Amino acid sequence: MAEIFLKNEKLFVNLPELGQWLSNEMQDFACSGKMLRGMLAVVGSRLLHDERILVADYEGHKAISAAAGLELLHAGLLVHDDIMDHDHKRRGKPTFHLRIKDILEKIHANSAAAHAFSIAEAQGICVGDLFFFLGWQEISGLDLSGLDLDISSLFARELALVTIAQIRDVELGYDKSIPDIDEVIEVYRHKTARYTIVLPLVAGVLVAQSSLARASASQMARIMDKSIIPLLEDFGESIGIVFQLQDDRIGLFGNEKETGKPVGSDLKEGKKTPYIILLANRLEKGERERFDSIFASPTQDLKDIEWIRNTVMAKGVEADIQKMIDSYLSKAQADLNELSALPSIESKTISLLEGLIQYSGSRSS
Repeated sequence: MAEIFLKNEKLFVNLPELGQWLSNEMQDFACSGKMLRGMLAVVGSRLLHDERILVADYEGHKAISAAAGLELLHAGLLVHDDIMDHDHKRRGKPTFHLRIKDILEKIHANSAAAHAFSIAEAQGICVGDLFFFLGWQEISGLDLSGLDLDISSLFARELALVTIAQIRDVELGYDKSIPDIDEVIEVYRHKTARYTIVLPLVAGVLVAQSSLARASASQMARIMDKSIIPLLEDFGESIGIVFQLQDDRIGLFGNEKETGKPVGSDLKEGKKTPYIILLANRLEKGERERFDSIFASPTQDLKDIEWIRNTVMAKGVEADIQKMIDSYLSKAQADLNELSALPSIESKTISLLEGLIQYSGSRSS
């Protein structure tokens, strides 16, 4: 990641007061998370069983560029998300627009502090865009030839679907009614599952396939098995939905030290997660009145959050969410079993994806 910002050093010079600070903060922000998408791109590039992939890929660093591009694009989405959600913390640190606010107040100490926050939000949107453009710079430079599927078009389509899903997610939050749970899961499919799991794995496979584009026709027929990407899509969608359901669980039951976000932040923001949807439909009249006074309220306290947690358990919501998670994990395992049976698949990489299933089902942060 440092190399990307180094080669764009002249770009940041155009901001004489903030340039070096901004470059350093963007690197820190992009690299302080799990880096899951980047890692999955590398895993995808190792999914096909052929020794020449190892040599060709490391010579071109194509998988690493795809991984870096994914993480930069993800960082941009997070910066924008935090502004839309009015969040103050991300991964235990101030959100990016608040970092900007702090540095602006230091640089322009005599300016009106009242304007610092709105200016920081505006510049934060610009920083999110900058992450996108740096990410596209890495993706567009991959030059993957000999493929039926263009990787730039793939990224553009999936990121467009993420944006559409985010628009719908914001709309669901604005609507006072409780949505259908299937509608929320569909948002999760495109906002989280395909973008977090499917896109990185498929991008990695395309890197590997491009490295073998000059192989003989018989070798290419084996490596370019048409069932690989559909199976990866099904696998990734199931795991990604589990990933989001676990995020919802962590948002409700986690603690700030592990999550890096304040306790009950999802409740304060009024996020209509499957937990909330199932709970709201099972409450008696008095319970619903108390729920309505807590949900999306900025004044809720720890006692309110604890009441929501206890009611979720008492109404069987947690047990039903766990059944949903188990169902998606079982489907992911079935897809992975089918994928591992293909002759072109590397067994060691399948083991890594099995580890992803286990991690997704048990993670707590």
